Amino acid sequence: MDGDLWLGWWGHADLVVRGVFLLLVALSVLSWTVILYKGVQFRRVFTIEQRGAAALSEWSSEGLGNVLRPGSPSSRVLADLRWAHLRGTDRDDLRDLVAHRVRSQRARLETGLVALATTGNTAPFIGLLGTVWGIMHALQALGGAGGAISMDLIAGPVAEALVATAAGLFTAIPAVVGYNLLLRRLRRIMGVLEGNALQMLACSGLPGDGMAAPAAPLRPGRAV
Repeated sequence: MDGDLWLGWWGHADLVVRGVFLLLVALSVLSWTVILYKGVQFRRVFTIEQRGAAALSEWSSEGLGNVLRPGSPSSRVLADLRWAHLRGTDRDDLRDLVAHRVRSQRARLETGLVALATTGNTAPFIGLLGTVWGIMHALQALGGAGGAISMDLIAGPVAEALVATAAGLFTAIPAVVGYNLLLRRLRRIMGVLEGNALQMLACSGLPGDGMAAPAAPLRPGRAV
């Protein structure tokens, strides 16, 4: 769309269509921000969790606590286990504690994905609203023109409808694709995290400076 055509469309658009278009632009910016931020975050977390899984499977002498970055999901599980171990928590309560911590980490990592899902579901309908409104505007223009009908009279309102439809699709498609890709990466992260949590739960001791090796180390489950 060149400058003259853009100015012509914007000049024909009323407040409702302009509002719909600006809302879709804002949703598009929001969805791309979430996609880029969560993509970088998930990549970093997945790398850290894989390093933790390698340390657990090989039982590195430097200890899992020295491999995991503070604040990572597995490090939070490890901190909870150490705290519970110092309190003398029994085995069943440890399982509940680990399950609760894993669920809380999933909820923390899912932050922002709801915005993508909402954008992907609602953007086409918001664009449809602009389309319907543009068609109504075109019909009103035709009705008021009487017998004098020209392309100039209907081109503006029809362009409003088409631009609103295109804007809705351009907003929704990246949001849906980004949501599905991020959800797939989240499942892989949770697969590694759950394997790490089970491995840590199988440990016989949890000293403060590292993980005590069990008699027969278990290899954590592979990422989903």
